[in-house]
Order: sequence, then C-alpha cells, then structure tokens
Amino acid sequence: MSAIFVMVAIVVIFAFGQEYILVKQTGWDRLSEKYPCRAPFAGKYRACWWAQFTVMGPKAKTVVNVGRMSRWEIRLEFPPYWIGADSQGLYLKRNPWNLRHSALLIPWGKIQSANEVTVMDIARNSSPAAALLRQPVALQPFIAAAQGVSGQLVELRLTDPSLAIVAQLAAFEEARRFLGGKLKLLSSPGV
Repeated sequence: MSAIFVMVAIVVIFAFGQEYILVKQTGWDRLSEKYPCRAPFAGKYRACWWAQFTVMGPKAKTVVNVGRMSRWEIRLEFPPYWIGADSQGLYLKRNPWNLRHSALLIPWGKIQSANEVTVMDIARNSSPAAALLRQPVALQPFIAAAQGVSGQLVELRLTDPSLAIVAQLAAFEEARRFLGGKLKLLSSPGV
C-alpha cells in the first residue's frame, strides 16, 4: 500500500513540477498577471496542437515548443492549447488539469503584430532545429513535412510582456477578422 502511495506522490510531484517549469518558460505566468480571463468565454475554441513561445529576457531569449505537429488527422492525445476570439480579444486556455495555467484574455490593442512565418523562421528561432538551416534548401520542405509542419504559421507579438507566440493559422481562424490590418500573410489566397 505504501509503495502505491509513493508512486502516486512521485507522479503528482513530477506533474506539478513540469507545470511550474512550463509556466515560467513560456511566459504564461507574466501573461496571466497582465491578461487574466475573468469571465468564461462563450464562443468557439479551436484546438492548437503546437505552439512556440519566445520570451525576450533582459540578456537572452527563451524559446519553448509545446505540443507537437502531426500530419495525421487522428490523434490519441489532447491539444495543449485552445484559442478563441471575440470583440474583446484573444482567448487562450489550457486543459483543466493544467492547474498552473489560468485562462487568458489578451485585448486586441495589446497585440503588436501578427505575421505569417515560415519553417525557416521557426528553425532559426529554435536552437535544436537550427540544424535544419544547414541542410540543402531542396531538403527543407521534406524535413518540415516529416516533422509534421504543415499549413500556414502565424507569429503574434506582444510588447508587454515582450514575447511572441507562433501557432498554425488554423488555430487563429476565429481571430482573423479581429486582427484586421495587423495580420500580414506571405501569400494572400483565402484572406
């Protein structure tokens, strides 16, 4: 009986520790101080299966990838983020068991820019993926496809706190009409 209790305690401690580290690394703690969501969002959330957070520090930046992209339509996991939008702003939330991640409501006026980025931009931003840049240009689409990178990617930049969030454009579908002139896409079909 005590062995089971110890195992459960280890799992709980590990889960809370992982949440604590993720909240700090992604800047979610600073976002939740500035932009807490005080009322439940009544609109439609879209699943965000992968996101890259870049937090600008005084001397260095921290880049954290959360979730994973996949080429497969069927998934046996939960999306790490949910994104919604209405006239008040952009809503971000995690799953209920992510206790340290309170829901966010980022007002539209606080989003400095929303620009489409490429796989090359993500690779430059992520140190482990920097090897992708050293590959011949002809191989990059194949490497990206193998890693599940598909569709358009959008980077939202905030100045307070200084951070950027990259996710697939499909996750921001509800937000497109509210971003207006801030949303800059590389190609304009479907805008």
